[in-house]
Amino acid sequence: MIPSVTGEGPAKKLVGRTSELADMADALACTRTGSALAVAIVGEPGIGKTCLLGALCRQAGSARFGVLAGRGSEFEAEVPFGLVIDALDEYFAGLEAEVVADLGPGLYAELAVVLPSLAGRGDRLAGRSEIARFEFYRAVRAVFERIARTRPLVLALDDVHWADPASVELIGYLLRRPVPGMLVALSYRPRRAPRLLLTAVEQGVRDGVLHELGPAPLTVAEAAELLGQRPNSATTRSLHAESGGNPFYLEQLARISHGRPPPPIPQERLTSEHRSDIPDAVRAALGEELAVLGSDTREVLQAAAVAGDPFNVELVAQISAADQTTVLEHIDALAAAELVCTTDVAGRLRFRHPIVRRVVYDGASPGWLFGAHRRAADALERSGAPLGLRAHHVAHSATTGDKQAVAVLTAAGEAAVRAPAAAADWFATALRLLPESTESERRLHLTISLADALAAAGRLRDSRAVLESALKSLPADSAAVRTRIIGMLIRADHGLGRAEEARNLITAALGRAPAGSVDAVTLSLDLAENHLMMARWVEAVQVTTAARREAKALGDPTLGLVATAAAAWFRSLQGADSATQDLIDEAAVAIDARDVDLTPALVAALADLTLAELAIDRLREADRHAERGLRVCRTAGHGYLHGRFALAAATAKLFLGQLSAARSAAETAVEVAVLLDNDQLLSAAEGMRCWIETARGDLPEALAAGNSAVHASDRRPNALFAWVAHACYGEALIEAGELDRGSHEIRSIGGPGLAHIPPSTRSLWQRSLVTAELAGGRIHAAEDVARHMDDAGSELNSNKGNANYAWAQIYLARHDFRSAALAAHRAVRCFEDAEMRVWGGRARLVAGRAHALADDRAAAVTELELAHSILHDAGAERWRDEAAKELRSIGIRVRRRSLAVEQADPSILSDREQGIAERVAQGYTNREIGAELFVSPKTVEKHLARVFTKLGITSRAGVAAALAHHQKEPRQH
Repeated sequence: MIPSVTGEGPAKKLVGRTSELADMADALACTRTGSALAVAIVGEPGIGKTCLLGALCRQAGSARFGVLAGRGSEFEAEVPFGLVIDALDEYFAGLEAEVVADLGPGLYAELAVVLPSLAGRGDRLAGRSEIARFEFYRAVRAVFERIARTRPLVLALDDVHWADPASVELIGYLLRRPVPGMLVALSYRPRRAPRLLLTAVEQGVRDGVLHELGPAPLTVAEAAELLGQRPNSATTRSLHAESGGNPFYLEQLARISHGRPPPPIPQERLTSEHRSDIPDAVRAALGEELAVLGSDTREVLQAAAVAGDPFNVELVAQISAADQTTVLEHIDALAAAELVCTTDVAGRLRFRHPIVRRVVYDGASPGWLFGAHRRAADALERSGAPLGLRAHHVAHSATTGDKQAVAVLTAAGEAAVRAPAAAADWFATALRLLPESTESERRLHLTISLADALAAAGRLRDSRAVLESALKSLPADSAAVRTRIIGMLIRADHGLGRAEEARNLITAALGRAPAGSVDAVTLSLDLAENHLMMARWVEAVQVTTAARREAKALGDPTLGLVATAAAAWFRSLQGADSATQDLIDEAAVAIDARDVDLTPALVAALADLTLAELAIDRLREADRHAERGLRVCRTAGHGYLHGRFALAAATAKLFLGQLSAARSAAETAVEVAVLLDNDQLLSAAEGMRCWIETARGDLPEALAAGNSAVHASDRRPNALFAWVAHACYGEALIEAGELDRGSHEIRSIGGPGLAHIPPSTRSLWQRSLVTAELAGGRIHAAEDVARHMDDAGSELNSNKGNANYAWAQIYLARHDFRSAALAAHRAVRCFEDAEMRVWGGRARLVAGRAHALADDRAAAVTELELAHSILHDAGAERWRDEAAKELRSIGIRVRRRSLAVEQADPSILSDREQGIAERVAQGYTNREIGAELFVSPKTVEKHLARVFTKLGITSRAGVAAALAHHQKEPRQH
């Protein structure tokens, strides 16, 4: 629970906050009904944010909510997950066995890596990826979700402007993926808030999840009530004017008010940042309050300011170098003076207000602070404290050349896989502490570690600047390191969408590399990807073909496989000729024969192979390889490739008619993009989410995702998959009836010929253009588009299916119903051969409509019932409902297959059955579920049979639909 700011009762602290209290009561009431909400209390220091948050927690506790609370700390803002640990550690340590078992060993291991109370409990199973923190966020949310099924929750986080970046990422994740029955309550100062937090809050407001509260300054009458004085008294009016109505400032000035102005405060040791946060009068008032303390008591208070907020009494004793009995006596005096107050944990206290700690810390001399931090670091080392806590104090007490400090900071950075922003800070500090005589190899290792951490934290530009600086200072004989850094710079430029800058780097490096060397082949593959960014499909194939030939000549099996996979992908973008098929076969056989833990180069080759398979309708193989890639990335790293595999999995599952699993994969891609702050990946991920939501029939969600995708794409116009955003958004707009806008969005991708869309995929979006033209009554324009589709002459089933579907629509518009039916049936065969279930279902819908209009009722019923069944099982609700409407129009009563889903209540499932059902909804196979839960596939099958029986459904798709429907329904308590 968040304590009151002072020792006085909470009611008095809430003077003038009636409106905010009412808003918070409403939020709690909505949360109790199963809504997922957030509130943010925003304002300057001392305005009453903590008091309001405390009042919310008390209200929630009285209403039998579960309450978890934590607070950011100004001086420990770089300690990984500091705020999260403060809020969750104690609570999660007492998790019931059922909750832990339901999480599965993988997610539980992620919790154990971060939370000290769970340390050592299965953390060997945790991922080692730079985006493994996403798995931790998923684990935390899974716990909240399970608890909220039986008891509403409040997560109250105070002073979030001081939260470490990893904790802010978790907050953003919970705002993007809110938990039904849980209220997230934040407080922060907007001027101090990091961009990541402000972005998450803005998104939460746009999504309607988060409501902001801005406590106003107190009026004179409210100030008088708080102080217990008359509103018209001169003292009240003077204090109100001096404090600006800020409650904390008002009380602080009142503490020392004797009818005289506060003394001046020396400014030489205060930074402008601290001056802007704390008014001079308040600093002076606190200075007077501290001045009456004895020197020994004041030193103990300064030791507490170094130790933390809250602080541990034992650590304070070791920092102050006094015996514990004496320290406790001084602590009692400080508590009596209301400078510190107790917490719920014995031996831990906190400052009356963070401003008090700030002023106390600023009042200590630099030399004393240096020694205090060193004593703190030594004490924490003796007690076996986490590296992150030690590194904080080491960074404040190390001098240039301190090898032990460099070792601690380096180790802390390497251990902070889930907190790359903190790792980057520690690597940078370690670099600054290295003596000039340090060998270049050691300095380069730290520099590259810093660049990697910055990239993983989403600071790609900063990463690039570090690499560029390192490149300039490289010795002439460091060819291998130079090549590695240039490769990292190229990837950074590609990630930033800086195609021309990357091309210049590649061209210059190729000019230096010996012809036919490993470096030349690698750079040629980079150049080919650069061609793709610029939609130069033919050049990309030419360069890759030559690179593959050179790689084969070198006799390097790994490099040859990498080049083969790249050549397969680049060729597949133009079609599926026999040469492309052979390349894909060669790459697939070689990669499938390798061990699960692939090298980074082979993971990239697996990604290229997966994308190639998607491009030529090998959907099952693509799905299998995408899932393998995701498993490798979870354990071995490769954050950006993790996003590519998630995108590939989403695409494969969309085509295969597994829309719930596709949506889950797309959301994973979005989260990876957000963690990496990568607009290139974000535009594709949000575009894919838009495409999937369009297929599911949730057009508002599709349009929101598409709009987000296009904005990200506009920031990176030369991104590798920039076209995905505009194409998917365009289709969603057309489906929503905004025909001209949608057509314009699609045609913006390279003009009427869609030149910037890979040739093998264009028909998907040309089909949408045909739909738009026909809906606008422009049959001739639709025919022109369809003829372009025919002229492409593709042998891919997907492209032939799209062309036939387009002509079926055109024949319908021309009232040539028999030709429409024939074309639709041809489309059905093509889509079924490609296993594109949703596309096949829609083609059957057109066929059924054509048969009905041709008075062939029996054929119409057959096709429409099949369409209804296929689209229902896939989760394509809007198109399913179109099929039902067509059936009713010809006198067929539609059995509401969705009724079983609507009546099915997943809450009747046991925890084990619920866990299996959720994994089924995410697209897991029985074998994969068994591996994660440590049971046999047969056991999973038995549990799944009981799930089917309880929910009254007969398919895995039905399980996904039941869970999705239940999540939408408000729960009653």
